[in-house]
Amino acid sequence: MKNIIFPTLIFLFILIPPCWAETYENWVAKCRSYKDVADWLNENFHYDPDGIRKGANTKQDNQKFLKVKGSEETFRCKTGLSLEAVVFAKHTLNRINPDYRAEIIHLLPEKSSAHYVCGFHLGGKLFIMDYGSPYENMIGTHGPFENLDEYV
Repeated sequence: MKNIIFPTLIFLFILIPPCWAETYENWVAKCRSYKDVADWLNENFHYDPDGIRKGANTKQDNQKFLKVKGSEETFRCKTGLSLEAVVFAKHTLNRINPDYRAEIIHLLPEKSSAHYVCGFHLGGKLFIMDYGSPYENMIGTHGPFENLDEYV
């Protein structure tokens, strides 16, 4: 009997978050601006280059695609690739304020080590969120810019 109870308790402890753990939905409801998203990413998100998860593409079996975590999972795990940080930022910014018109920007598409950032608009200017970079000097919210060429 003890052999069953202990593993079950451990499983439940891992599976069910404690009542004091903040959920993504509750956190987003408290966010008021892009600064809240930037602060969370800066304080919590860590780039994980070993987190590449590949799966089979159903359209063509010989191709692979990245399985990207959704915003809720990124909020829980707090680690991921640049694309996961960007999906989190884009989704969250557009929920906070659709006028941000946040979008995913793919940098270095011709190279094997592609990098993604989140572009959003504020006061007619472009801002860039980059919190999924392996380069510490690039991490942050950058702008304002007139266009993407000024950033790149």
